[in-house]
Amino acid sequence: IPFTGVHFAAYEAAKKILSELYPDQAGDDHLLTHVAAGGTAGALASGITTPFDVVKTRLQCQGVCGATKYSTSSVTQVVKEIVRREGSAALFKGLKPRVLFHTPAAAISWSTYEAVVSRTWEANYERLYCLKLQYFAYIVLALYFESKKL
Repeated sequence: IPFTGVHFAAYEAAKKILSELYPDQAGDDHLLTHVAAGGTAGALASGITTPFDVVKTRLQCQGVCGATKYSTSSVTQVVKEIVRREGSAALFKGLKPRVLFHTPAAAISWSTYEAVVSRTWEANYERLYCLKLQYFAYIVLALYFESKKL
């Protein structure tokens, strides 16, 4: 959950910043904006959440193949134990591979998602707009008839 929260927030923030820096290239159909914003979001989210991932992995693997066994499943206590035994840098083990994996993955995912949404919206704009109007009409009618019952 922390990764996804940071990822989505960073993507939207990066898109906004890029559109302000390059207003001529801003738009929902500009591929480079989505690639850059997606890559930035993936890098930031993976970097920020690496300590959580380290703790999660340590808890999942404890006692397996000689891995440290912890006396508690408390995240706070495990963090303290890792820092005490190995130093705070241990919480960032695997940072480079995570960032190198998530940066291009997020860039590809976001640009693909935005392209599909953009093409789908363009191709079905009238139909989607009519469906919205139909649902709105149904709601208005339902509310009207419901009020007449009272």
